[in-house]
Amino acid sequence: MNIKIISSSTRIGRVSHRIALMLERELKSRKVEAEIIDLKEVKLGEFDSTFASKENPPEVHKTTFQKLEEADGFIFLTPEYNGSISSGLKNFIDYYAKRPFEKKPIGVATGSTGMMGGTRAAHQLQLCILACFAFPIPHMLLSGQMDKTMDEDGNILDESYKGKVDFFLNAYVEFAEKLSGSTQLK
Repeated sequence: MNIKIISSSTRIGRVSHRIALMLERELKSRKVEAEIIDLKEVKLGEFDSTFASKENPPEVHKTTFQKLEEADGFIFLTPEYNGSISSGLKNFIDYYAKRPFEKKPIGVATGSTGMMGGTRAAHQLQLCILACFAFPIPHMLLSGQMDKTMDEDGNILDESYKGKVDFFLNAYVEFAEKLSGSTQLK
């Protein structure tokens, strides 16, 4: 199984990328092929058209599209900004449109330095996933106080948080495997 983790914060000094690093490591420990697609590196810029309508998209956008097409599923990771998902993730979803996400399982992970862990962003993101004709897993990973829960390399500092991660990833992997086995994928 090939899972792409979409790390959507492009801010200087971002904290939520720690979650992406942790998720990649945890998935690999479960023998799942995992890779982070870091929107800070993809550099989509201002939205003016979809990938499919671009006459000559940048090479990094072509490479990213190929990775999306090859993926069996995704985990969309977003910080919560003013009660919503990051503009970078919304731009990413709109730019690549539905095709690479369609009929694939997508997990939702959010992060906040506050106590709520990005709850409002998580619910909005599940609606976006449905609009892409993809399958959102009902279980979400909400990471409150992410600046205290993980270090800069994504190592978990709070053992109680480890239980939430295990629950989410076990549920996600099982969900993705069942969809894959039922020929819903591809």
